[in-house]
Amino acid sequence: MLLIKKLTVLVLIFISTINVQAQQNNVIVEGVLQDNSQMPIPYVSILIPAKYIGTTSTEDGQFYLALEKNNLQDTLVISSMGFKTHKIKVEDYIKQNIKTLVLEEDVYELESVDLKNAKEYVYEALKQRKNTFVSGSHQLDLLYRRTCVEQNVSKFFIEQYMSIVYKGPKSYITRMQVNQSRKSADYQIAKRKQWNHAGVYMMELNPLNDYYTPLKKMDWKKIGDTSYDGEDVLILEGTKDNVDKVGKIVTTVLYIGFDTHNIYKVESSVGRCIYQYVKNSDGKLYLSYHQREYNGQEEISTLHQKALGLKTPHVSTAYRHEAIVLGITTDKKKFTAKGYEEYDKEMAEIKLPYNPDFWSNLSLPPDTAFYKKIKIELESNFGVPIETQFKAVN
Repeated sequence: MLLIKKLTVLVLIFISTINVQAQQNNVIVEGVLQDNSQMPIPYVSILIPAKYIGTTSTEDGQFYLALEKNNLQDTLVISSMGFKTHKIKVEDYIKQNIKTLVLEEDVYELESVDLKNAKEYVYEALKQRKNTFVSGSHQLDLLYRRTCVEQNVSKFFIEQYMSIVYKGPKSYITRMQVNQSRKSADYQIAKRKQWNHAGVYMMELNPLNDYYTPLKKMDWKKIGDTSYDGEDVLILEGTKDNVDKVGKIVTTVLYIGFDTHNIYKVESSVGRCIYQYVKNSDGKLYLSYHQREYNGQEEISTLHQKALGLKTPHVSTAYRHEAIVLGITTDKKKFTAKGYEEYDKEMAEIKLPYNPDFWSNLSLPPDTAFYKKIKIELESNFGVPIETQFKAVN
């Protein structure tokens, strides 16, 4: 199949007072990513692949990465869908005191792909999963956030720093450990609970594991193209009637590398999921970011119905989730996740004391739009600052 490549060079302004500080053994790299129109670029990967150290920019284009002095000779890789990958040594980045980072937009136009070819690309990408992803046992250290929503307002928020061990997108979690936890005051009326830890559903709902969304049974077509790290990327959409057994049309979108068959991104209508992947130094993919939402409704008392001014004794509910991977370990001797007991526990039932020192010293990303919205909604309930809720509840 012929490729028609068109490169449009645009200036991607990395406008910010990119603040790189060295304090004791720490080197902090932070900034805001914008395009030539001064629009923020979300979900950009900023990492050191050789050390499995990295972060992702927020919806506002902000990022924050805490490094150590022994990372000064490492290469910082900044990559995003549709732009050329930018590489720079950490030490050079610091010496240049960069305030504007110029990247080139990398736009690829691929010859149209008919339905048959689209399906073949999906089948081949699924067949290659063991080769394209980090498929051996590895541990992801991640920040997991969940908010319980009633009448479209957050009523209970829990955030956990946790570790999970699994073998890639086709496998399930083999170890899980919650290391730290903090939660808000609980303003829920319905007080819904999940049967398992939310991190379990994160893995099960991933269309790449063939459990909820059998991709090979879908009808596929090409809906667009882009690029990632210098490779042409096909954007393929699959649809299927009644896959979720409630009469709905389920849609999945895969971003597949034309040459490598890498699956760089997955979007699914089941739970409105997003899964984003980045490369390690060997070119293998691993999860970097996840977001999803599940909506429903719960029955409430007549008293609550009257107090809320509702027409029926039901309150609309939702679970909103966000997971940000902060690190990955492939050396089994360095795994810290020990057990499996927390697999079948509701997040809120895992009782850990609130450790403010841990949270203030953790290399947290800048507040995402997801988190900012939750914070505003939680504080609007009774005007209590989120930090006060953390301290009082935990």
